[in-house]
Amino acid sequence: MRWRIALFLPLAALVLGACGEAPPPRLYGLEKVDAPAPREFQFEGALENRKSEPYAPLMQLSSVAVLPDGRMFLADIGSGRIHRFDKDGEYLGAVDRPSVGFAPLDLAALSFHLYALDRSEQKVYRFNRDGVLRDMVLDLNALDLDRPVRISAFDFDRDGRLALADAVGHRVLVTSPFLKFDYSVGEYGQFLGQLNQPDGVCFGPSGFLYVSDKGNARVEVFDETGQVLAATPGLEAVHPLMVAPAGLDTDRFGNVYVADAGMGVVHVLAPDLHYLSSVGGDEFAPDHLRTPVDCAVGPDDRLYVIDAGRNALLVYRIVFP
Repeated sequence: MRWRIALFLPLAALVLGACGEAPPPRLYGLEKVDAPAPREFQFEGALENRKSEPYAPLMQLSSVAVLPDGRMFLADIGSGRIHRFDKDGEYLGAVDRPSVGFAPLDLAALSFHLYALDRSEQKVYRFNRDGVLRDMVLDLNALDLDRPVRISAFDFDRDGRLALADAVGHRVLVTSPFLKFDYSVGEYGQFLGQLNQPDGVCFGPSGFLYVSDKGNARVEVFDETGQVLAATPGLEAVHPLMVAPAGLDTDRFGNVYVADAGMGVVHVLAPDLHYLSSVGGDEFAPDHLRTPVDCAVGPDDRLYVIDAGRNALLVYRIVFP
């Protein structure tokens, strides 16, 4: 199955908040970063829940990840399956299931391997690019921590460090490349550097860690030592930029893409968290997003968005100047 092109849009809808121009982020030890910003988003099509498709039925889509060769993986936590597609959207089948109760909550790509977080057993599994199960790389219950955790999202940096968003502990755990607990960032609260139900994490090209702080309606960025560097305007602002930030990813220039399930858009931020644009907010367009919960940027500048409201995957081409 190829991407179904419902309509080709030369420019996807860009939206600002009702307040007009978005307020700037709060910077702390981070200078303003200039990076090429997306000029437009071209909607390429949607992978819908159609009975005639070989991957059907889609029960509850939860995450998406893309390998360096463009292969795309789609997690369906409702059916306990992870689907594989080639770079053009051709369906390749499902990956191996590690267990009967496998519930893939989040996905991450590192080199040519796919990693999946199993919500039911709180384990991280590794697969090769053909979907063959390699091993279980981390049992979260075995981490030497001071209290139980409930991991909502995870990501690897290019050196193999692992970040784990602990929603109930209101913190992000960071491991060494050997997957041993190293340090944590955040604690419960609303001040800069504190967290309230983190729901998404990703590493940028610079090694900085971006966190979706859902309870505070913002995104924060931390350096390699856990020092907070900046945050978008949150609940303390007159006009918060976001409502319910969830999954997020970065492009090759370091721009940050944030799925906002509350606003029904994907926000695009500069590496220093200055607001650039949003996509998917035109309710009369075929690329309208209802409840985006995760997103991923592929090596070919494609933006993949999981829309829980439509139970579909939407695909955009990112066009840079």
